Amino acid sequence: MTIFFLFLLATTFGCVSTLFWVPEDDMGRGYFQMNALIVLGLLALAGAVLVLHPFRPFGDRGVAGAIAVGVAGGGAFLYYAAIWRERWRRARAAAALILAAAGAALLLATPQLSALAPALPYRLLLTGGAVFSSALLLGWSLITMLLGHWYLVSPRLTFRHLVIFSWVLMAVIGLRLLTVGAGLAAAAVSQAGYWPLLTGLTGQGMFFWFRVLWGLAIPVTLGILSLHCARQRSNQSATGILYVVVVGTFIGELTAYYLIITTGVPV
Repeated sequence: MTIFFLFLLATTFGCVSTLFWVPEDDMGRGYFQMNALIVLGLLALAGAVLVLHPFRPFGDRGVAGAIAVGVAGGGAFLYYAAIWRERWRRARAAAALILAAAGAALLLATPQLSALAPALPYRLLLTGGAVFSSALLLGWSLITMLLGHWYLVSPRLTFRHLVIFSWVLMAVIGLRLLTVGAGLAAAAVSQAGYWPLLTGLTGQGMFFWFRVLWGLAIPVTLGILSLHCARQRSNQSATGILYVVVVGTFIGELTAYYLIITTGVPV
């Protein structure tokens, strides 16, 4: 259940981080309502898991973590209300509140994950980098795909937005590659046997290589193709490719969370 909870929190953080990049007048109320409903759904599930399932994702800071999740949920309701009334400044303030609260919850959960590999060099820093780069990748892949789909609703929308989102998505994929590489380097130099446990088929190697294929190789390859399609003003092709990127990202990051919990190595 910890894997699912982290996935919900990370996706929330990543989705909200995309809301400051497009002008409200260009997109209209409907686009932001769609994003608000996604965030509300993710936080509702996260809150339900936190309340109903007996586990401690925040360790001894459970109260602070629960407050952070609650504040993020309250911010999501404020965001939706502001969008409904088209109060854009208030909506941005509410989005900033969600982002801060979800980020705080992820920060509170990070020490519990890093504690799983006490002998790993720079484990807290590496785990934090992996969690937040994962969150950005989850959010930007999902919202970029939905933005591409939005051109069917608003065909006069300028393609500049989809191109910019595609470029940012590629940058986020690059950041995720760097954090995975750093985690692997730390596992390789450690004398605690993390590397064979992570990559060997007698350990978690099957899941690791599956994670590399779906969560890294596919997003890199198809992300480049989606950017090319966006620059060619072919939103339907870009959106179709981005659907596969989202699937690969979701599978890859869920597997990455499983690997962190079972091996302690942030990949």
